[in-house]
Amino acid sequence: MPTAGSITVQETLDLLDGAFASVKKGVAEGSYSFWLGSGISRGRVIGLDGVIAKLIEFLRSNITADANCRFRTALDSIVKMAGLTPEQRAEIDISAPAANWACLQAMVSTLWDKYSEVLSLDIPGEDLDFLLWVGLDFPNTFSGQKADAEHLALAMLALEGAVSEIATANWDGLIEAALEELGHSSNFLQITVDGEDLRGPQAAARLYKFHGCARRAIEDEQTYRKMLIARDPQIVDWMTNQTFAIVREQLVALIQRSRTLMIGLSAQDANIKHLFGRVGAIKGWDWNSTPTPIVFAADELSQGQKTVLNVAYGDNYGPNRDAIAQAALFRAYGKQILLSLLLSVIVEKLKTMALDAAAPNLTDGHRQAVADGLVHLRNKVATSSEVDRLAAAQMIAATIGRAKFQLQNGESEPGKRPYFPLDKQPVHLMAGDVASAVTGQREAANALGLIGLDDRDGIWHASVDDPTQPNSGALRLTSATATTRIFFTANDDNITSLLECGAFDESDPDVVVVCSRRVSARQQRNPSANFRTGVVGPRYIAFGPLLQRADGIDALREEFRSEIAI
Repeated sequence: MPTAGSITVQETLDLLDGAFASVKKGVAEGSYSFWLGSGISRGRVIGLDGVIAKLIEFLRSNITADANCRFRTALDSIVKMAGLTPEQRAEIDISAPAANWACLQAMVSTLWDKYSEVLSLDIPGEDLDFLLWVGLDFPNTFSGQKADAEHLALAMLALEGAVSEIATANWDGLIEAALEELGHSSNFLQITVDGEDLRGPQAAARLYKFHGCARRAIEDEQTYRKMLIARDPQIVDWMTNQTFAIVREQLVALIQRSRTLMIGLSAQDANIKHLFGRVGAIKGWDWNSTPTPIVFAADELSQGQKTVLNVAYGDNYGPNRDAIAQAALFRAYGKQILLSLLLSVIVEKLKTMALDAAAPNLTDGHRQAVADGLVHLRNKVATSSEVDRLAAAQMIAATIGRAKFQLQNGESEPGKRPYFPLDKQPVHLMAGDVASAVTGQREAANALGLIGLDDRDGIWHASVDDPTQPNSGALRLTSATATTRIFFTANDDNITSLLECGAFDESDPDVVVVCSRRVSARQQRNPSANFRTGVVGPRYIAFGPLLQRADGIDALREEFRSEIAI
């Protein structure tokens, strides 16, 4: 079995299609709250190991010749915490940067799960949070952050309505940055540190930053700096401090009403264990219910995570701990699991839309074939994402945004477009939704499934162009003899709009327009041009009527293929 670090996005999808299928379904239906830790931000902001290393260097660089130097005293305390051997201690040379110490990695490895004790060290004459705010240069270290693949995937899951509540011990603003990169305001999130924000205007999703918020601490230091939970006394105090009473009770209620998926969170902090223990003491989840109530995205369960399972499941944990551990451990890290969940949710939504399209002569088996074609395209994207996962997340967002603006708005303007969710509702609320009938997405989903089947069978190769270019379609299909741009439109008016904005021209021979409704006869801009040159212009496919008259999947595929004509 691959490790959580080596597993590919496709292998992660295989887990979601297999042993963790109920988790995939639960996420698509909005049944899980996501609990996030520092592991999901490791590639973008300083992690706990980086925190330790940076603090060691900060103390070393400030040591003076004074025998009672307060920085030397603090560094000596850290060395004692690390439990170095005499030989390792001999490797410490305070005249050289800490990065050159042979024992530095051993120190960091030992101190990683003691970060709150390290940050609790008192520097005489300074504020209690001196090491956090000054030692780590907090305002600069945690500002101007750029989202990575996992944050973009998480933001898209939230925009799709699959994730409506997020709890994080992270201070960073990477989720907010992801929403902004996707063209949406961070007001989409109801961000709360002390619970007061829950009394404000409603938002589409809630983000509980229960250990503090870097953005707010930097923008409003007087109010929010003291709410950055980092030191041991603060973690202990958080459980009884009335400042956090509202958010504390909300988190307990969240654990009670929603299943939990922890990503990048070791659960080593006492307050996290305490929250889950309170739920177990009241009326916890049945450990063997479906979907699994508590799941960790990790390589192996940490002691903190095992404690969470123990206190959450109570007396049922002991005799069932092996089965509980097996069900709770999803061996994939943040990038892989979040990209895989995003692709899964997108395809589950497309399947739901495809099933709702009017096609009276298609059997369940025929409908399943369309679904298979969608899954094939999903897997193709998953395979290509291994080259650059951040680029893959950005491409998914841009491609869906461009295709949806073309389909529903008839727009294909140059430049980056905001992410346009398939549907703001979780999957189970989409089936039969009368509002979606006019969007054209039901028919487009079926057409995508057919394209996927013929890609799978080698009839053509499906790919995407640069979605920031105004004349790129939703897809490009390439056969042995030709290539064509595929545009999806909900209705005939949107075809006219795409012509007017320059997405394609009536003389373009490499364009196929798949319309979810009927297509009217079009007046060419230069009617004699095609007669003189013999050039064939765009092909317009009235896919809705084609779907309704199809008497089977083979006939439907054949007619659709002949209409595309490449």
